[in-house]
Order: sequence, then structure tokens, then C-alpha cells
Amino acid sequence: MPVTVIVGEQRGDEGKGRFADMLADEHDIVARFNGGANAGHTVVLPDGRDFALHLLPSGIAHPHAVNVIGNGTVVDPIKLNIEIADASEKGVDIDEGNLMISSAAHLILPHHISLDELREVGSAKQGTTKSGIAPVYADKAMRSGVRMEVINNDIDRLVNIVASKIEETNEQRCAAGLDVIDVNEVTDRYITNAVLLGRFTTDTALYLNRRLKQGDRVLAEGAQAFLLDIDHGMYDAVTSSSTTVGGVMTGLGVSHQHIDRVIGVSKAVQSHVGGGPFATEITDEGVLERLHGRLDQVDSETGTTTGRKRRLGHLDLAAIKRAQMTNGTGEMVLTKLDWVSRYGETVLICTGYERKGKSLEVSPDAAYKIQQSTPQYTELPTWQQDISAIRDFGDLPPEAQRYVEFIEETVDVPVTMIGVGPRRDQVIVRT
Repeated sequence: MPVTVIVGEQRGDEGKGRFADMLADEHDIVARFNGGANAGHTVVLPDGRDFALHLLPSGIAHPHAVNVIGNGTVVDPIKLNIEIADASEKGVDIDEGNLMISSAAHLILPHHISLDELREVGSAKQGTTKSGIAPVYADKAMRSGVRMEVINNDIDRLVNIVASKIEETNEQRCAAGLDVIDVNEVTDRYITNAVLLGRFTTDTALYLNRRLKQGDRVLAEGAQAFLLDIDHGMYDAVTSSSTTVGGVMTGLGVSHQHIDRVIGVSKAVQSHVGGGPFATEITDEGVLERLHGRLDQVDSETGTTTGRKRRLGHLDLAAIKRAQMTNGTGEMVLTKLDWVSRYGETVLICTGYERKGKSLEVSPDAAYKIQQSTPQYTELPTWQQDISAIRDFGDLPPEAQRYVEFIEETVDVPVTMIGVGPRRDQVIVRT
């Protein structure tokens, strides 16, 4: 059963990419199973340079690893080619030997992005990345989408669809006061980029299952996180795909029988980009300034894709319990332990909620219920020592050890890895 799954347990931006990058060393394949280029994470290359990824799997910087973009994802050819070019500039060569894209992955077309822009200027805006994610998944559900397979099989059909859909949305753009899109220019650019991806397109479900049968190990990585899951998150402030372990099976075409390890990643400085309820959100500007960090640093609290400052809050173990319940989390990764002292002399941890006179040990299952709930906190002392050079749990300050142990006791899942800085080596691994 050689599939390891790594998922986010909060609202995204937990540092999954950094640990997926680390775990890629011991896996033969790294496969992305959901979302599109609206997601993003940053890994630090061995030479210390930052490498921002959006759709490329985290194993792309590992020469031995094959990287798979699964059928559960949605692909913007223009953005993906830009990402591939950026990788090449950083010395990461990409070819058919280390990148495969599912022929069943749906294409984000120019009009999908246009529809996102139209929604964001209207009364139904949701603070999206305007990447066309919701419209393309809507077309997928309506059975009117276009998949990667068209590139190598019927490019003329793709040309006609792209051009006609741009013309349709141009009428709406005019009515909304937005600039119209040049049909010929955008269609030509889109098709040129789509054709470049044809060489990577294949039956990835068949490929993955053949490799699994041979005993090769697969690391399945998800984008976004539990509270943004289309089914289990804080609907309607969610993404449009399955961010949980269930998305692995539908998004890659592999059986649950292959999954033997589920790792949930949580961050000591809980964060969120965009709208939605945030019961433990911090509003103190002084605390927020310390927690956001220097905005020019790789570990600052700004979105990799959006560049926006993230909303920040206290660690919410009641919400993490729900995530771990649904994902079947067997072990937990805790990131940014080195930032806990920025909260002040003490730190608050949410261990439950109160809603309509009832105490809840597990967070509510809907956005409106979260809005009606009051978090219940436990206060713990912090520490002032610099822990970024520590690699052994026993060398941490007693307060830091107690902080981690309190989390384990509350959620009843072991913390096996702890991030104490953004570099690859700044990790405490507990055996």
C-alpha cells in the first residue's frame, strides 16, 4: 500500500509544499490531485533560492521523481507554461520524463477567467483569485467542459470553443463596463500554449496504477485545505474541489487500498486568504504586525498566489479535530513553531466552541454555525529562545515541548514533524 497523502488541516497556507518537497526524497512519484493555479506554495531550493509553485507538484525539484498532475485538477495552459519556464530558469529541467498531465484534467479556458472577473465586479463576488476555478468546475459538473485530451485529438474543436466562448462573454463584459477581449489574439496565445502541453498529456490513472503494482511509492499532495473543501468545508466560502483524502481517489484514479499513510499539516499561526467566518481571528494590529513578519521574506504571512496579507488567528484544535476525523489523519505536521513567541508572553489555543448554550469539542460543520459560535480558549506560556537551529525535540524549551504535547493530547494524533524555520533542514523529526 505505497501511497502517502499530505493534506492541509486548516484554511490553506500551512506549509504543505515544504513538507511534500521534503517527503519527495523517499517517493518515486509526486501527484497533485485537486485544484488549479489558484493554489500556491513556496519551497526553498538546496541553494537557498525560493521556488514558488502553483500547479506543478512539489517533487519537481527532485531529479528522481516523476510528477503527475491528476484528473482532479484543472489546467490553465498559459499559467502552467509560465511556471515551467520559471522552473527552467532556476535550473529545474522539465520534460516528458518527469512531468505527466492527465488527459482527463479539465482545461481552464479564457472565458472561465472572464466569468470569474464578471462575478467579482458584481453583487455575487466572493473574493476569488479570478483564476477561472469555479466556472471550469461548474462546466465539469454540467458535462460541458473540455479536457486535456482534446489537445492531441481535436485541436480545431478547441480553437472554435475558445473563440466562440470569448465572444459570448465579451457581450457580458461590455454590459459590466469591463474591457472586451481581443478574440484572435487571446485565442492564438491560448492555443499556442495548449499545444506545448500536448507532449505531457497521457492516461495518468493507468500510469499510477501500473507503478503502484510494481511497488513504487506515490506521494499525493492536495491544494488548499480542509475548511475550503467543497463538501466538508465552511460552505460557501470554499474552493470548488475536494481537498480531503477522498479527493485522492477521485482526483488520481487510485484505490483506497493503496493508501497507507495520511499526514495532516497544521500551522501554529493559523491563516486565511479571502472571505468566510474566522472565529479565532486576531484583530490586534500590534500582534498582527509581528505575526505577518517581514513581507519580503519567504515565510511572511502573504499569499503565494495572491500576494495579499493573510487574515491570522489563534490555533483552532476543534477545527483540526474535524479535519482529522474526515481525513483519517495518522500523523500531524506542525509548522511555524518558531513563530509562537510572536503572540506575546502567552498564546491562546482554541479547544472547543460554545453555540446556543452547548459546548462543542469539534468545530461546527457549516459557515453559518461557525459565525454563531464562540471559541473556548486555553492559555499557555510561550518562550523567547530562538529555536530555529534546534533539531531534537528534547532540546526545545520546556514551554515549547509542552505546547506540542498539549496539541497531541487534545487531538489524539502524534506530531511527527515540526517546522522551526522555512529552510529544508529546519525540521524536527520525531521517531
